[in-house]
Amino acid sequence: MGDTMNDFQCLCPFHGNTNTPSFSVSKTSGKYLCFNAACGEFGSLIELVKSQKPGTNDFQAARLIAKAKATNMKSMEDRVREAFKKEEMPEFKPETVVRLEDGLWQSQEAIDYMHSRGFTDETLKSYHVGFSGKRGVIAVPMYDVSGKPVGFIGRKIKEKKFDNSLKLPVRQTLWNIHRAIRTGSDTVIVCESTFDAMLISQAGYPNVVACLGGNFNANHEDQLRKYFNRVLIFTDWDNSKEHNYDKPADNKRCSKCRRAGYTACKGHNPGRDTGQKIADSMRGKIVLWASYDYGMVFPAGVKDAGDMDTEQIRQCIQNAVSNYEYQNWNYYYQQDYEKALASRV
Repeated sequence: MGDTMNDFQCLCPFHGNTNTPSFSVSKTSGKYLCFNAACGEFGSLIELVKSQKPGTNDFQAARLIAKAKATNMKSMEDRVREAFKKEEMPEFKPETVVRLEDGLWQSQEAIDYMHSRGFTDETLKSYHVGFSGKRGVIAVPMYDVSGKPVGFIGRKIKEKKFDNSLKLPVRQTLWNIHRAIRTGSDTVIVCESTFDAMLISQAGYPNVVACLGGNFNANHEDQLRKYFNRVLIFTDWDNSKEHNYDKPADNKRCSKCRRAGYTACKGHNPGRDTGQKIADSMRGKIVLWASYDYGMVFPAGVKDAGDMDTEQIRQCIQNAVSNYEYQNWNYYYQQDYEKALASRV
């Protein structure tokens, strides 16, 4: 994205522009124009919103523009405030990392568990993965951007439950950001969990970070913007049936589905919500989405990178599509995705 005295310049949303920005929006009039001769789209800001959100009328488009303007102004104020606020990371002794790492290699049960999850010994050693026998927890160290340990993400081996170290700064930094920066790549892959990230790295892509669930916020956004030009989203494809927001007992209906014209909540995919939040925050950057095949997010029945083998992970990254293309698939609801997959058979 560029910025001149009179115009904003960015990648064109109409023809999948991915290299030199060809789309210009006037700061004074709001008129837009694509300078690519094969495209040539032009119009007003309201027309631009309507083209990207089919079914939106002029009044709704104007409200969206006003809301975005207010949100961006507030976001800038927040960023200025954060820039002058010194973030204090918790102290975590490096000796603890060493002690926990030794604990892993002294426990055959822990080693077998990690092997069953698809990890090689090389990956476990590279990420200094540890184990607390007392707590029955696999401990994956977390570091700040400088490489200083700040805690660990703990996962119990007997049940799907997390047991992190005290005051783990998940809202202040991204897991593995220090390593991703040092790869020298201008592309970063963003997933949700440490295990997913380690498997993506093991597949040959160490330029990966994890936002640890839906914890993506302004601090994470600033880190991605500062160190990378391209963001590849590899967030989960959750089972929508687990995330139905209708509450009959309270006579409450899911507002998002209601706005979309549905009579009942169709279920949502939090991982996709997180991915969309990342995509929306990365305007001006090149945004890609992991894609197993054209029109196919992940292999059938697969929720995340942790459910994939190495070749499937590589294929999802190599076949990544632009944010513009992904939005055209319109797979917000999992039922829509499943219906589209069924039609391919």
